[in-house]
Amino acid sequence: MNKNSSIFKTIGLMITLLCAMTGCESNIVFQDAATLAESSWYKKDIVSFEYDAQDTTSLYNVIIDIRNEADYPYKNFWLFVHSTSPQGIDYSDTLECVLADNFGRWIGKSSGSLYALPVLFLSNTKFPQKGIYHFDLIQGMRSDTLKGIHEIGIRIEKAEAKQ
Repeated sequence: MNKNSSIFKTIGLMITLLCAMTGCESNIVFQDAATLAESSWYKKDIVSFEYDAQDTTSLYNVIIDIRNEADYPYKNFWLFVHSTSPQGIDYSDTLECVLADNFGRWIGKSSGSLYALPVLFLSNTKFPQKGIYHFDLIQGMRSDTLKGIHEIGIRIEKAEAKQ
């Protein structure tokens, strides 16, 4: 390989990396997660998040981010989501989070023995009032202790504009 060829490859790689780093604009406006002690989620433990909404006109997706361990004993889990608006309006829902397919293969992306999976909770929703929105997440399985859920989080991102 000649010297010029090596320089062009290096420059090409640098340009590609620069474009990749600056070309991807994130739609995420809020993201937070809680790591569960000993990868165990007790029924009595409520995981809470607060989002300070300032934009009342845009559409957003609310996503629950889950990280489970490879030895999690079930293919899914049930989640109770309770939210409160700045004016005290309550909203509650139950969400099934499917973590594995019918053959027991984890659906999420793996990193070692952990699997990460985003689960869409609300799609194309607005936050109609400015202020703090509270989100409480409660595991809804029959077991008092849910072993193998390593982390639970919430992500709010601007919805893609429809064309």
